[in-house]
Amino acid sequence: MNGGTAGPWKETMLDELFALDEWGTWKDFVGELKDAFSAADAAGDARAKLKVLKQTGTADEYIAEFKVLAAASQIKEDNSLIEYFMDGLQPKLVEKVLGVEKPPTTIKGWYDYASRFDNQWRRARAIINRHRQENKKPSTPSRNYTPPRYVPTRDPNAMDVDRLSLEEREEHFKKGLCFECHKPGHRAADHKKGTIPEQKKYDFSFKKEAPKTGKETHLRIKAMIEALDEKEKEECMKKLEDEGF
Repeated sequence: MNGGTAGPWKETMLDELFALDEWGTWKDFVGELKDAFSAADAAGDARAKLKVLKQTGTADEYIAEFKVLAAASQIKEDNSLIEYFMDGLQPKLVEKVLGVEKPPTTIKGWYDYASRFDNQWRRARAIINRHRQENKKPSTPSRNYTPPRYVPTRDPNAMDVDRLSLEEREEHFKKGLCFECHKPGHRAADHKKGTIPEQKKYDFSFKKEAPKTGKETHLRIKAMIEALDEKEKEECMKKLEDEGF
């Protein structure tokens, strides 16, 4: 008792005791202590707290706090206590208690019903929540669901060699054909560089020229045919047949 109003009261009490040289009894000391520090109107203070008391947790917690204040308020009539109790009780619980066949007429009856209904409701909520958790199953994909296939994107600059069969590639190597346009005389890389040699066009319609020896004519025709690709060769041979050679 060193601070607040207790410190000065202690000093005054000690001065009086030493002056009188009479300590008295423990009961006398407790009586004087209560007179000095008890509320002037403890019952009125408890009734004021009952008016503003509200249920914020379980009904049992509310009932325990209400009982302490009810005892300090010195209210003895059940009707008055029931009014205080209903004012602070959750509205749903008030409806539940008043909805029974014979509503309680004593404060103890209200304690019992409120506690029972609140505990039943909380147990029911716990069971419902547990079932909800148990019934939650991981979602499974639909039977008609087809997982996406990964198709690697093709480089637009890649050569068409990837599209050729093994036999076709071997044929291109043997004949020196381009893997891009499948014609002789250049490579696929020339397409990217823009250095494709101009393809010589041949006119397969044989026109009359100055007379040449048979050997010269044969060599010329042979050189021309060897410079052609397969398709052009076929076209040339067809042209020769049509001309009657």
